[in-house]
Amino acid sequence: MATSTSIKAKAGRAFTIKVSDGGTTPTFLTIGGLKSTNLQLNGGAVEITNVGSAGWKEWLPGGASKGLAISGDGIFDSLTQGARKIWDAAMAMDATGYIECQIISGHGDSFVGTFVVENYIRKGDDGSAETFSVSLQSSGPPQYIPAP
Repeated sequence: MATSTSIKAKAGRAFTIKVSDGGTTPTFLTIGGLKSTNLQLNGGAVEITNVGSAGWKEWLPGGASKGLAISGDGIFDSLTQGARKIWDAAMAMDATGYIECQIISGHGDSFVGTFVVENYIRKGDDGSAETFSVSLQSSGPPQYIPAP
């Protein structure tokens, strides 16, 4: 007897983070070496609870501060152009540190927008490959593109 599930699962390796080459018509370059990726949508609501709230928390309608955070960990590969773009943006630490990114899930939906490198770590342990981790934070609203 065949079993079925209510979802169609996808391999985690299909989740990719790409960075723009900076061209007028951008080409998106995959950040090579990633072993894990994470996407987090944040909506920090604004609390307006006061003595008239009768002890219940209240929130300011439309007062949320939204953000899209992306992170990835993997094997550092200095030869891939995508990894080099991330490194350059991390080193810039100013207005040139903003980069255009494309985040694609295994299901085919994606986000495209401007991001800032919030955190970049490279690590080397004796007897293993040099690794890196990167955290990107959206700057302005990213465009959501549903799966075809």
